[in-house]
This record gives sequence, C-alpha cells and structure tokens, in this order.
Amino acid sequence: MNYNRKSSTIFISVLSILLIITLYNISTSTTTLNYIKPPITVNKNTGPYTKVEITNNLSDYDNKKDTVLFLSTIGNGKSYGKGKTIDDLFNTIQSFDFSVNQMSVGFLVGNEEEFENVVHYFEKYFEGLNYKTKDGYVQKVTLLSAPFIEENFKMIDRKNRHDDKVQRLRRRNIAKSRNFVLNNALDFEKYTLFIDADIVKINNPDMLMRFIHSKKDIIVPRVTRGGNPDYDKNSWKGERTIPNEEQFKKMDKNEWDNWDYVPRDVEKNMLHFSTFLDDARSKPEDDVTKKVDYSFELDSVGGAILFAKSIIYHQGIQFPPNYIIGTTWDRLEGYDGIETEGLCYVAKSSGYKCHGYPNLVAEHSLE
Repeated sequence: MNYNRKSSTIFISVLSILLIITLYNISTSTTTLNYIKPPITVNKNTGPYTKVEITNNLSDYDNKKDTVLFLSTIGNGKSYGKGKTIDDLFNTIQSFDFSVNQMSVGFLVGNEEEFENVVHYFEKYFEGLNYKTKDGYVQKVTLLSAPFIEENFKMIDRKNRHDDKVQRLRRRNIAKSRNFVLNNALDFEKYTLFIDADIVKINNPDMLMRFIHSKKDIIVPRVTRGGNPDYDKNSWKGERTIPNEEQFKKMDKNEWDNWDYVPRDVEKNMLHFSTFLDDARSKPEDDVTKKVDYSFELDSVGGAILFAKSIIYHQGIQFPPNYIIGTTWDRLEGYDGIETEGLCYVAKSSGYKCHGYPNLVAEHSLE
C-alpha cells in the first residue's frame, strides 16, 4: 500500500517536472519569436521638415570597418539629368568598388512630389531584403524634405543657375542644403561622399578606395561634362580677385541688393584641373603626374563629388552659407569663400587639407 502511494507520488513529480520543462521551452520559444527583428525599421518624423529613416536590420554592417555615407541634394524629378531618375543616381552610387553593406545614403529632396517618389522607390527597394539577399543592400537610407529651404530655390531658374546675378543666393541655398542633409543623416560613418544628383558615371570605380587609402582629409576628383574636361571650376589653387574701393564701400553699407561683384581668377596665379591637363600634355607617359593616384593640394574644392573624413564635419567644419572672406562685424558677409569654396578655408585653421586627384574622373550629365 505504501509502495503504490510512493510510486504515485514519484509519477506525479516526474509529470510536474516534464510540464515545467515543456512550459519553459514554449515560453523561451515564444520569447525568441517575439524578438525576431523585421528586415527593416522605418522611422518617420514630421514637423518643420520631414525625415524618413529606413534601417536594414539584417546586414552584416560593421562600423569598426570602413563605412561611407553618400549624400545628395535633389531639387526635383529633373535634377538627375535628362531622361534619368533616382534609380540612375542610386546605381551610380553603387557602382563604386565598395561593399554595399558598408554604405548608407542620405537625400534631401526639394520637390514634394519627387520626395514621395523617392520614398516609394526605397520602400520597393527593401521589399526584396531577406537573409539570402542581405549582402546586396545598403545599411541605412535617410530621406528628407525641407520646404523652408526649397522656397528659396524656387526663385532660381535651373537654366540660369550659373549666371553671376544669382550666384550669391544660389550658393547660399546649396550650402544650407548640404549642411542640412549632412547634419540629419551623418551618424558613425567614417567617411562622407557628396555626389551631385546628375553625376552619371564613375570612370574609376576604385576611386573611393583610393581616397580612403590615401588618408587625406578632403578630396575631389576631376569632373567632366561632355567635351569639357574640367567642369567643376570650384576646385582650384591660387589667387582670386578682390573688390575695388567702390565695391568695398557697398559692402560696408550692406548694399547687397546692388551687389554685382563675383570673384574671378587671377589667371597667371591660378591652377585648375584644366591647367594641370594642359601642362601634362608635354610630359612623358611615365611622369609622376600621369599616375592615377597623383594628387596636389587645393585652396578650394567643388562639390560635384566631394569626399571627406566624417570626423571633420562632426567638429562643425562644414559649408559656410555666406561669403566668409572679407567679413567684418559690420558687414553681413564678405566677397568670397562660400559653400564648398569656404570649406577648405575653415578646415585649414583646424589642420585639415584639401587635395585634388586630376586622373580620377567622374562624368556629369550634359543636361
């Protein structure tokens, strides 16, 4: 009698232990299922501006390795060049010889309709993301719409954007746009590369890795446009003109509505990529200047393609939205050194240098 009771007690105890183990396994399994991450995380914030951030949760992204943030400002659906779309720009970015998983992108889109198009494009892009395809997707996409910046651009006709009369306003707005997308998209990426929306080809796909391995601070390649071998004239080293006495008086009185001065090259003391090309024609093919990774220091850089160590931007060394050369406490601004042309000036005081690579080339759209 006692033996049967003891056996029953042991049996019930064993059943209880098995039940506890089963419930624990179910609980653990349920907990695991609850914490499986979705392929992407989408965060959208709306206020004075709209920010959509799409993060890849499946990638093998490692911020201890080389990571790059690609940035671009897009005015509207025509900003990519004739007949081109956001898909062409994104394909150009991915044409660099660099691990896609270690890339992030950030776009400031001016036109509201095009902003929605770009958001939809990347929603569709990430639909194919899974554990089998994860190696082919970027880490993060940041999309921005800032109507208060776009309002100023509406006053500028794209066809006349290089006219002297609109340069001060145009460059100011570009500087604001660059700073805005930079400050909203940059996280812990080691390097940042600005690329114009209408850059259509990277002739040297290893360009980015050469920039990284050079360990230089701020770098630009040469940009061509059709038959023009040196399209981005904001990359230069040398001397520029200064205002005359009458123009300085206008600055002192802040008569900017009547301001018509544009800094020009002092030809005999100015070096552009085109100057380099002219000089290089007379040199032998084995000359050091013909090497693909040859570079020289610059006083100013353009922004069609602009590479930099991100730590520079993190310290507040960014794009001046006003002419900083020639300023005083009484003048609203000076006469030179705005946007990318002011970047090197500001960077120099903190020990950073700008360089140009004339034999590394990218192509700009014709229209």
